[in-house]
Amino acid sequence: MTEGFPLEPAPPQPTAPAPRPRLTRPVATGLIGVLVGAFLVGVPWLVLSLLGGPSGQAPAAPANLGGLAKAQDAITKVAAARGKAQIDRITKTDQETAARVSAAYDGAGAVVQDYQDERLARSLQLIAVRAPSPELFAPYEDVQALGEAKPGTELVRVGAVQCLLHNNPAAPGSTPDPDLSFVMQCQRTGPGLTVTVRSMGTEGNHDPQELAGIVEQAWREVGS
Repeated sequence: MTEGFPLEPAPPQPTAPAPRPRLTRPVATGLIGVLVGAFLVGVPWLVLSLLGGPSGQAPAAPANLGGLAKAQDAITKVAAARGKAQIDRITKTDQETAARVSAAYDGAGAVVQDYQDERLARSLQLIAVRAPSPELFAPYEDVQALGEAKPGTELVRVGAVQCLLHNNPAAPGSTPDPDLSFVMQCQRTGPGLTVTVRSMGTEGNHDPQELAGIVEQAWREVGS
Protein backbone atom coordinates (compact mmCIF):
# COMPACT_ATOMS: atom_id res chain seq x y z
CA MET A 1 0.00 0.00 0.00
CA THR A 2 1.10 3.46 -0.73
CA GLU A 3 1.41 5.60 2.37
CA GLY A 4 -0.92 8.64 1.99
CA PHE A 5 -0.43 12.18 3.17
CA PRO A 6 -1.97 13.00 6.54
CA LEU A 7 -5.21 14.98 6.28
CA GLU A 8 -5.19 18.55 7.67
CA PRO A 9 -7.89 19.30 10.23
CA ALA A 10 -10.80 21.39 8.94
CA PRO A 11 -10.61 25.09 9.88
CA PRO A 12 -12.92 26.04 12.76
CA GLN A 13 -16.23 27.57 11.74
CA PRO A 14 -16.84 31.17 13.02
CA THR A 15 -19.32 31.27 15.84
CA ALA A 16 -22.13 33.83 15.53
CA PRO A 17 -22.31 36.19 18.54
CA ALA A 18 -25.13 35.54 20.91
CA PRO A 19 -28.00 37.99 20.32
CA ARG A 20 -28.32 40.78 22.86
CA PRO A 21 -31.35 40.83 25.03
CA ARG A 22 -33.86 43.28 23.61
CA LEU A 23 -33.59 45.70 26.51
CA THR A 24 -29.82 46.07 26.07
CA ARG A 25 -29.93 47.04 22.43
CA PRO A 26 -29.06 50.74 21.88
CA VAL A 27 -32.13 51.46 19.76
CA ALA A 28 -34.50 49.84 22.23
CA THR A 29 -32.81 51.54 25.16
CA GLY A 30 -33.05 54.95 23.50
CA LEU A 31 -36.70 54.39 22.64
CA ILE A 32 -37.53 53.43 26.21
CA GLY A 33 -35.69 56.53 27.46
CA VAL A 34 -37.75 58.72 25.16
CA LEU A 35 -40.99 57.09 26.29
CA VAL A 36 -40.09 57.42 29.97
CA GLY A 37 -39.11 61.06 29.47
CA ALA A 38 -42.34 61.78 27.67
CA PHE A 39 -44.26 60.09 30.47
CA LEU A 40 -42.51 62.10 33.17
CA VAL A 41 -43.11 65.34 31.29
CA GLY A 42 -46.56 64.46 30.06
CA VAL A 43 -48.11 63.44 33.37
CA PRO A 44 -47.46 66.76 35.15
CA TRP A 45 -48.58 68.62 32.03
CA LEU A 46 -51.77 66.57 31.92
CA VAL A 47 -52.43 67.11 35.62
CA LEU A 48 -51.86 70.86 35.32
CA SER A 49 -54.11 70.98 32.28
CA LEU A 50 -56.90 69.21 34.11
CA LEU A 51 -56.50 71.54 37.09
CA GLY A 52 -56.45 74.65 34.94
CA GLY A 53 -52.68 75.17 35.13
CA PRO A 54 -50.77 77.36 37.58
CA SER A 55 -52.33 80.54 36.14
CA GLY A 56 -55.84 79.25 36.81
CA GLN A 57 -55.45 79.39 40.58
CA ALA A 58 -56.77 82.62 42.07
CA PRO A 59 -54.29 84.61 44.20
CA ALA A 60 -55.04 85.15 47.89
CA ALA A 61 -55.65 88.73 48.97
CA PRO A 62 -53.53 89.94 51.93
CA ALA A 63 -55.35 90.44 55.24
CA ASN A 64 -53.99 94.00 55.43
CA LEU A 65 -52.73 96.32 52.73
CA GLY A 66 -50.92 99.58 53.41
CA GLY A 67 -52.30 99.70 56.94
CA LEU A 68 -55.86 99.14 55.74
CA ALA A 69 -57.94 96.08 56.61
CA LYS A 70 -60.24 94.17 54.32
CA ALA A 71 -63.40 96.24 53.97
CA GLN A 72 -65.56 93.49 55.45
CA ASP A 73 -63.38 93.33 58.58
CA ALA A 74 -63.20 97.11 58.94
CA ILE A 75 -66.99 97.47 58.70
CA THR A 76 -67.56 94.60 61.14
CA LYS A 77 -65.48 96.39 63.79
CA VAL A 78 -67.53 99.56 63.41
CA ALA A 79 -71.03 98.14 63.05
CA ALA A 80 -71.33 94.39 62.62
CA ALA A 81 -75.13 94.25 62.59
CA ARG A 82 -75.94 97.47 60.73
CA GLY A 83 -73.15 96.88 58.24
CA LYS A 84 -74.16 93.37 57.18
CA ALA A 85 -75.95 94.53 54.03
CA GLN A 86 -72.94 96.62 53.01
CA ILE A 87 -70.57 93.72 53.73
CA ASP A 88 -72.66 91.39 51.56
CA ARG A 89 -72.74 93.95 48.76
CA ILE A 90 -68.96 94.47 48.82
CA THR A 91 -68.32 90.72 48.89
CA LYS A 92 -70.60 90.09 45.92
CA THR A 93 -69.17 93.03 43.97
CA ASP A 94 -65.59 91.85 44.52
CA GLN A 95 -66.42 88.27 43.52
CA GLU A 96 -68.29 89.31 40.39
CA THR A 97 -65.54 91.73 39.39
CA ALA A 98 -62.89 89.04 39.91
CA ALA A 99 -64.84 86.72 37.60
CA ARG A 100 -64.89 89.41 34.91
CA VAL A 101 -61.18 90.07 35.31
CA SER A 102 -60.47 86.35 34.96
CA ALA A 103 -62.63 86.14 31.84
CA ALA A 104 -60.83 89.13 30.31
CA TYR A 105 -57.51 87.31 30.83
CA ASP A 106 -58.60 83.99 29.26
CA GLY A 107 -59.40 82.29 32.56
CA ALA A 108 -56.32 83.35 34.55
CA GLY A 109 -56.85 83.28 38.31
CA ALA A 110 -57.90 86.64 39.72
CA VAL A 111 -58.88 88.20 43.03
CA VAL A 112 -60.50 91.54 43.83
CA GLN A 113 -60.59 92.89 47.38
CA ASP A 114 -61.64 96.24 48.86
CA TYR A 115 -59.73 97.71 51.81
CA GLN A 116 -60.72 100.47 54.26
CA ASP A 117 -59.20 102.22 57.23
CA GLU A 118 -60.64 102.03 60.74
CA ARG A 119 -62.68 105.20 60.20
CA LEU A 120 -64.06 103.89 56.89
CA ALA A 121 -62.81 107.12 55.32
CA ARG A 122 -60.06 105.81 53.06
CA SER A 123 -60.74 103.06 50.52
CA LEU A 124 -58.56 101.12 48.09
CA GLN A 125 -59.29 98.22 45.78
CA LEU A 126 -56.79 95.48 44.97
CA ILE A 127 -57.00 93.65 41.65
CA ALA A 128 -54.52 90.81 41.14
CA VAL A 129 -54.49 88.44 38.17
CA ARG A 130 -52.00 85.72 37.26
CA ALA A 131 -51.22 87.11 33.80
CA PRO A 132 -49.21 89.95 32.26
CA SER A 133 -50.83 93.22 31.22
CA PRO A 134 -49.94 96.12 28.93
CA GLU A 135 -48.35 99.10 30.62
CA LEU A 136 -50.51 101.99 31.74
CA PHE A 137 -50.60 105.12 29.62
CA ALA A 138 -51.94 108.65 29.92
CA PRO A 139 -53.72 110.27 26.97
CA TYR A 140 -51.93 113.17 25.32
CA GLU A 141 -52.99 116.64 26.43
CA ASP A 142 -51.62 119.86 24.94
CA VAL A 143 -51.10 121.76 28.20
CA GLN A 144 -49.92 124.90 26.41
CA ALA A 145 -53.03 125.09 24.28
CA LEU A 146 -55.19 124.31 27.31
CA GLY A 147 -53.40 126.83 29.50
CA GLU A 148 -52.66 124.29 32.23
CA ALA A 149 -49.59 123.66 34.37
CA LYS A 150 -49.81 119.89 33.96
CA PRO A 151 -51.97 117.42 32.06
CA GLY A 152 -55.16 116.35 33.79
CA THR A 153 -53.94 112.74 33.78
CA GLU A 154 -50.22 112.19 34.30
CA LEU A 155 -48.24 108.94 34.15
CA VAL A 156 -45.81 108.66 37.08
CA ARG A 157 -43.24 105.86 37.34
CA VAL A 158 -41.95 104.70 40.72
CA GLY A 159 -39.48 101.88 40.14
CA ALA A 160 -41.35 98.99 38.54
CA VAL A 161 -44.73 100.55 39.39
CA GLN A 162 -46.70 102.88 37.13
CA CYS A 163 -49.31 105.28 38.49
CA LEU A 164 -51.93 107.47 36.89
CA LEU A 165 -52.20 110.77 38.75
CA HIS A 166 -55.11 113.19 38.38
CA ASN A 167 -53.82 116.76 38.57
CA ASN A 168 -56.13 119.52 39.72
CA PRO A 169 -56.28 122.36 37.15
CA ALA A 170 -53.62 125.02 37.71
CA ALA A 171 -52.36 127.98 35.72
CA PRO A 172 -49.06 127.65 33.82
CA GLY A 173 -46.08 128.17 36.10
CA SER A 174 -47.98 127.11 39.22
CA THR A 175 -48.29 123.75 40.98
CA PRO A 176 -51.54 121.77 41.10
CA ASP A 177 -53.04 121.69 44.59
CA PRO A 178 -51.78 118.40 46.13
CA ASP A 179 -54.88 118.17 48.33
CA LEU A 180 -57.12 118.22 45.26
CA SER A 181 -54.92 115.99 43.10
CA PHE A 182 -55.04 112.24 43.68
CA VAL A 183 -53.75 108.90 42.42
CA MET A 184 -56.32 107.07 40.34
CA GLN A 185 -54.49 103.74 40.15
CA CYS A 186 -51.06 102.13 40.28
CA GLN A 187 -49.94 98.93 38.60
CA ARG A 188 -47.04 96.52 38.41
CA THR A 189 -46.99 93.75 35.84
CA GLY A 190 -44.71 90.84 34.94
CA PRO A 191 -44.76 87.57 32.97
CA GLY A 192 -47.21 85.79 35.30
CA LEU A 193 -48.77 88.46 37.50
CA THR A 194 -50.40 91.88 37.39
CA VAL A 195 -51.18 93.80 40.58
CA THR A 196 -53.33 96.93 40.45
CA VAL A 197 -54.39 99.17 43.32
CA ARG A 198 -57.25 101.57 42.59
CA SER A 199 -58.34 104.56 44.63
CA MET A 200 -61.99 104.28 45.67
CA GLY A 201 -61.98 107.93 46.76
CA THR A 202 -59.64 110.87 47.16
CA GLU A 203 -59.24 110.56 50.94
CA GLY A 204 -55.62 109.70 51.72
CA ASN A 205 -54.77 108.71 48.15
CA HIS A 206 -52.67 111.67 47.04
CA ASP A 207 -49.08 110.38 47.03
CA PRO A 208 -47.90 108.18 44.12
CA GLN A 209 -44.87 107.07 46.15
CA GLU A 210 -47.10 105.69 48.91
CA LEU A 211 -49.49 103.96 46.52
CA ALA A 212 -46.54 102.44 44.67
CA GLY A 213 -45.27 101.06 47.98
CA ILE A 214 -48.68 99.48 48.60
CA VAL A 215 -48.52 97.86 45.16
CA GLU A 216 -45.08 96.47 45.98
CA GLN A 217 -46.41 95.01 49.24
CA ALA A 218 -49.26 93.33 47.38
CA TRP A 219 -46.83 92.09 44.71
CA ARG A 220 -44.68 90.37 47.34
CA GLU A 221 -47.56 88.81 49.26
CA VAL A 222 -49.74 87.81 46.32
CA GLY A 223 -46.84 86.46 44.28
CA SER A 224 -45.31 84.39 47.09
